[in-house]
Amino acid sequence: MNELSGVQRKTVFWHIIFWIVYMAIFTFVEGGYQNNFDEAFMLEASYLPSRIMLVYFNYFILLPRFLLRRKYERYLSYTVVTILVATMIQRLLSFYIVNPLVFPDWDQGPFFQAFRIAQAGMIITSPMIFLIGMTVVIRWAGSEKKVQELAREKVETELKYLRNQVNPHFFFNTLNNLYGLAQEKSDKTPDVVLKLSELMSYMLYETNKPLIQLTREIDYIRNYISLEEQRYQDRFNCNLSIKGEINEVMVPPVMMLPFVENAFKHGINKESEGAWMNIDLKVEGEKLYFKLENSLPEQREVKGKGGLGIKNVERRLELLFPHGHTLTYGPESNRYAIELMIDLTKLNEPGDDA
Repeated sequence: MNELSGVQRKTVFWHIIFWIVYMAIFTFVEGGYQNNFDEAFMLEASYLPSRIMLVYFNYFILLPRFLLRRKYERYLSYTVVTILVATMIQRLLSFYIVNPLVFPDWDQGPFFQAFRIAQAGMIITSPMIFLIGMTVVIRWAGSEKKVQELAREKVETELKYLRNQVNPHFFFNTLNNLYGLAQEKSDKTPDVVLKLSELMSYMLYETNKPLIQLTREIDYIRNYISLEEQRYQDRFNCNLSIKGEINEVMVPPVMMLPFVENAFKHGINKESEGAWMNIDLKVEGEKLYFKLENSLPEQREVKGKGGLGIKNVERRLELLFPHGHTLTYGPESNRYAIELMIDLTKLNEPGDDA
């Protein structure tokens, strides 16, 4: 409550400052013509009640009820009516009170003079146009900021969800393999436990970061393949080629692993022996190239649409690199090929314009 009162006091303070500055400026301008600042001040003071009535009736009633709710026709109609009413009040005040006191020798002419009435209307309307215009601009900017914040939160939430969709079956299978090794009291058990621990640490702590070192992603892929080798033994052969300066490259986490998962799930897993996988990763300048090929079992129809893992990556690429990537994939003869190019300079942070 105290915070709200503080905001209200600050708002009132700035409104008072506005009226003081506004009157001072127009007193100086009007007084400069006749070199009589006392008369100019009295004239500006006489306009103040009508101006304040017009401004704050619009500000507190018409603006929130109609303009901000996009009822433009009703807002315009009521605004015109209030301007006409305020203008006639000001004309009465000027004709019968202010002018006889300030300009006693001045022949005012008849009350209903179109020029004088229009002049009074323009004089009292000018601060309303300024204040309402500024209010609309400020509130519009605030609304745009909220829209951008909501958009950024939506993208961040979607990216987090997509990152967390790495195949849980892998961990399930690895734990089963680990259980089998433990029963056999295999010497490989400690190595499997260590690699699985590193993978889980990576998934828990590093995938929440917007960018990670490419070397960490490569280590994760190597550990993943190593654990799958424990599972499939000698049933497949994997070649991993890394080229280019990778040490300083930063990439979104878990961007290439789903391709490797896809290869095991739809290729290696379906073959009894002789399966293979080739992975080529290359960095040239600010561009990252990733190519994966894996064998396919004979007499098996493979659709080119890709699994959920690839769709996951496609969506993340659309969010992060909307104008900086190419991705092709599909079966070719007895193999399945995936090729990805990412222009790392065109990363689109959540909330940025795509």
